[in-house]
Amino acid sequence: MKKIILFFVIVLISTACSESFLDRYPKGRWDHSNYTPDNTLDANILVEAKLAQAYASLRDYAFIFAGFGMQNYTTPDVEKGSTPSDGQEVVQFKPMSYTASNNQIGDYYRSCYNTIFLTNEALALTTSLGDTARNKNTYLAEALFIRSAMYLRLTQAFGGVSFVEKVLGQTDKSPARSTREEVWQKLERDLIFSIPYLPTRVTLKASSNSGRATQNAARAILAKVYLYEKNWGAALGQTTAIINSGDNALDTPYDQIFTEANEYGNESVFEVYCEEKPAEQIYLGSQFAEIQGIRGLPDLGWGFNAPSQVLMDSYETGDPRKAASVIHSGDVLDGRTIKADAAGYQFFNKKAYTKAIERGIYGRPTNGHGGWVNIRLIRYADVLLMDAEAACESGNATEALDKLEMIRARARGADNTVLPKISTTDIVELRAKIHQERRIELAMEWERFYDLVRWDEAKSVITSFVVGKHELFPIPQPEIDKSEGVITQNPGY
Repeated sequence: MKKIILFFVIVLISTACSESFLDRYPKGRWDHSNYTPDNTLDANILVEAKLAQAYASLRDYAFIFAGFGMQNYTTPDVEKGSTPSDGQEVVQFKPMSYTASNNQIGDYYRSCYNTIFLTNEALALTTSLGDTARNKNTYLAEALFIRSAMYLRLTQAFGGVSFVEKVLGQTDKSPARSTREEVWQKLERDLIFSIPYLPTRVTLKASSNSGRATQNAARAILAKVYLYEKNWGAALGQTTAIINSGDNALDTPYDQIFTEANEYGNESVFEVYCEEKPAEQIYLGSQFAEIQGIRGLPDLGWGFNAPSQVLMDSYETGDPRKAASVIHSGDVLDGRTIKADAAGYQFFNKKAYTKAIERGIYGRPTNGHGGWVNIRLIRYADVLLMDAEAACESGNATEALDKLEMIRARARGADNTVLPKISTTDIVELRAKIHQERRIELAMEWERFYDLVRWDEAKSVITSFVVGKHELFPIPQPEIDKSEGVITQNPGY
């Protein structure tokens, strides 16, 4: 059973769960451990609750639904899916016709800042604890990690943004935009502080607290920041630390990574906890799987974030990852023929497919829409490909090829007739191989558009891409208006 600090939220809003469930850490009820001898409330519990809210905000519909559009539909590899007219203003992402009034972009921006607000509240509460308070530095590290993850997402999408690092009062105005480089420097500061105070994935799993920030999750965010700065040596330092930590491994078969059985497994660097167990009155789900689930028979969702023909044609012959990533109407899964809605797109993202064994248990509907599916934000394969990229750009072809082969070896499995080992040491050819491997391995996940921009390849891959404009999304106009012009717009909007 998945158990993390987010369960504490249940206590604050409901007492309906079973006693045996609540008896697991973190305690979900008031007892002697929550009070000091004079019966005052232990302030740590308030910090735990605020962190729980911050983690829970990562399940936000706006963050997921808009994120798919911004990160994927903008590229040739992913179709919006569903039906042609469905999806509100996400239909604007494929033709790159969005403006500063696009509601989905506004929702994404506000969702990221809402999480940042919650982390700043957690930081304020933690700071109020005495210097000898238990877990103080770990609480600070957790809050700074979550905040850093959101600022990375904001800088990917919008460039330099307003960096808010305290709880603003009612009369306080949002600060002007920092440059992207200034934000990155602050993330480096916060993450470098955080890493030593965070636990490992193995430690969290052993203590039934999976889903919280880990050392490797912080290192991975820091490595991504260094990649954007083209600080290849620093990026390689962080990815090497992750690899050498022993906290992750590439031993989960590719077609099993996204199953419920492998949540918080060796592949997991950072994933967002979700759960749906009606029989136990646990409703901490997200719409991550529902947004992408099969639209048709079986009815598992809405059919968004689907593979394009361009993506499907880009897989090497025999690559098993294609079958593990793509569902076509007419495929047979779990003994049932898939049938897409006649008016809908005919392909679906198999990474979001919920196996029949996960449905109909714990009181879930037989055709449940996957509210229990964790959101994998960073996988170990992502880290290995970052390592390969940083090594390649540093001139270390041997290291790059080694990590590239690890990815391809896991993908090919026992079939040595597919995905031949790459051996080129020409930096231009090797760079292209790494970029392509990242495209396939992480297909329909979280990074494609930002990778293309980061590599300066978007202009040659995305038909409607306008150089000098589409590297960034527009700052939502309502946010500019509320700031009374303090926050400025990106070029071209």
